[in-house]
Amino acid sequence: MKIFPSSLCDIYEGSISSGLKKVITDLNASRLIIIADENTLVHCIPKLKNVIDADYIITTKSGEHHKNLDSCKAIWSKMIEAGADRDSVVLNVGGGVVCDMGGFSAACFQRGIQFAHIPTTVLAMADAAIGGKLGVDHEGFKNYIGLIRNPAFVWIDKSFLETLARTEIISGLAEIVKHAIIGSRNLWQLLSEVQEIDDIPWDKVFELNIPVKAGIVEKDPEDKGQRKMLNFGHTIGHALESYSLSVNQHLTHGQCIYLGMLIESKISATTGRLKNVDFEAIVDVIDRFRGPEKFSLPDFEKVKPWLLGDKKKSKGKIGYSLPEGIGSCAWDIMVEDYIVIESYEWLQAQAKSVPFRLSVDE
Repeated sequence: MKIFPSSLCDIYEGSISSGLKKVITDLNASRLIIIADENTLVHCIPKLKNVIDADYIITTKSGEHHKNLDSCKAIWSKMIEAGADRDSVVLNVGGGVVCDMGGFSAACFQRGIQFAHIPTTVLAMADAAIGGKLGVDHEGFKNYIGLIRNPAFVWIDKSFLETLARTEIISGLAEIVKHAIIGSRNLWQLLSEVQEIDDIPWDKVFELNIPVKAGIVEKDPEDKGQRKMLNFGHTIGHALESYSLSVNQHLTHGQCIYLGMLIESKISATTGRLKNVDFEAIVDVIDRFRGPEKFSLPDFEKVKPWLLGDKKKSKGKIGYSLPEGIGSCAWDIMVEDYIVIESYEWLQAQAKSVPFRLSVDE
């Protein structure tokens, strides 16, 4: 078991059998309630049953399209049924959706009860479980309803990655690539040397990745300044994700963030912030981690309404987070509309060479 020093919460890495029971016992919960989706219920919860005893398990439906207030209402009803009180503890076992929604539900229940995360996907281990951002989507817009509250702890057990489909691993890697671009040359170097997904040295990746995410959040926990670096790839990426959900295309979060990073890197290169050599390196690494899925990249006008509704918009304007080199990122950068459109259309023109074998929407 390894403990990452962080003022946010205790972050453990190692087998859950190496100390999880004591960590939970120390919380002195009146009732321990697990929240999981139907997938983690089958593939992950059995591993926990050999380590801890839960009083109640709440099962949610998987997928971003179920991350909404209706699902939270169902969770709250189940928490009442379970006899949860102010001294109960919620243990979220799952990916980003479970961590976001389960944490939000716990943080709102009876004005807030303790919760913890056991992330089971690359995405959750690398990003969603760390930092305290909780929330759900509303009317198609990503994470519109939410708050910031840190869990009691996060426990990362890489053995859960064995339960993942290859597409989920590829999806989660998007956030690790993002962290490397905005904050770690060492992590970038490591990723740059990986030729095959199966060859990823997860121990070293998490050792380098976790301090990037936690370190940025520690310096700006309320998301007023430097933490906005973490929005790189997410302004356009979230717009693409919201659009895809609206037309029942259901692209993964990671797929959309890869695309968002490509477009926003192109914006940065076009505006002279990012050198061409770094831009080309970013395209190369993302292309290497691409998946085999096929889908159509919609025309910009179809995505624009979702972009204009981005929750990060301030005073009617969208501020982009743009890389200024590997390991460096600026935020709140205003960009002319024509540059955004040109960068988006550049990606359409790369249909045969960028991730996911893109084809231009007719």
